[in-house]
Amino acid sequence: MADSLRYGIVGCAGIGNTHAEAVAAVDGAELVACADLDREAAEEFADDHEVPETFGDPGEMVAEAGVDAASVCTPSGTHADVATDLAGAGAGVLCEKPLDVTAERVDRMVAACEAAGVPLAGVFQRRFDPAVRRAKRAVENGEIGRPVLAETQLEWFRPQAYYDSAGWRGTRGMDGGAFMNQGIHALDALQWVMGGVESVQAEADALARDLECEDTGAMVLRFESGAVGTVAVTTATKGGTDRTEINGTEGSLSLDDGGVELRLGTGEESLWGAETEPREVEGDPHDAGAGHEGVVRDFVAAVREGRDPEVPAREARAAVDIVLAAYRSAETGERVHLDEVRGE
Repeated sequence: MADSLRYGIVGCAGIGNTHAEAVAAVDGAELVACADLDREAAEEFADDHEVPETFGDPGEMVAEAGVDAASVCTPSGTHADVATDLAGAGAGVLCEKPLDVTAERVDRMVAACEAAGVPLAGVFQRRFDPAVRRAKRAVENGEIGRPVLAETQLEWFRPQAYYDSAGWRGTRGMDGGAFMNQGIHALDALQWVMGGVESVQAEADALARDLECEDTGAMVLRFESGAVGTVAVTTATKGGTDRTEINGTEGSLSLDDGGVELRLGTGEESLWGAETEPREVEGDPHDAGAGHEGVVRDFVAAVREGRDPEVPAREARAAVDIVLAAYRSAETGERVHLDEVRGE
């Protein structure tokens, strides 16, 4: 491989710009090409980010521009097709969340990358957040005792105009709803910190917006550890929150925009309660950095070193499986085990 990894981006709007900025900040990678079905969008993107070559086809981009690795930044329901094209042409794949919106498509893109011998990584930048990493260490090391209850609230606002801005938004086949699109970041971080989900019971509906999928939903999770969790997500509120709390037998921790807070029991207890006190904690920075820049830097290093990225396909699909189980549960009214939706 050349001294600099030749990088491409597929999908020249929205999050594609964030990936371009991240690649520009990463040593050892050079953004040499971009691709989009809308050639005008590709040309504008190329002008904005000083990209030498533009294409309409991902495979053609890899072959003609000598691309070693690429980011997939297209609508969610196209991820499998784009990733398969990239892998078939020999490029490593960094795919925006979610990997795709059905288990069959995820299986197909994973199989394509494995057959081609190229890495497939998912974009879950919260795993690179120092506060989230510190929370994971606290759980793994037993600092709060045995976790018993974990709660995540992601309450955001998206107007009807957001869903009307593109025909694929809010559709089951191309996007998904609040669980699959917005909530999946918080959901992935929760299941990563807690060590995996076994089963899901869910309710979901479009309560305030006109779309095929949900703008509001709630899940009750059973984690592999035996702990219980709740996830509440909506895009139909104003003045909401983005917060996670994990409660254990010896204390609790919370995650929000202010970072991580840890409270541990003092040993003073009564029949009616137990005293706690805050503990000073600092985050655990990732060597690659935080946010999309950290994700891209780790992926570039993984391709260059021939190792697994921080969030390989087997990890990136976990949150998708949880959402698919939640969708089935909301439709059937039954608790759904993740094994029931994997590999369909």
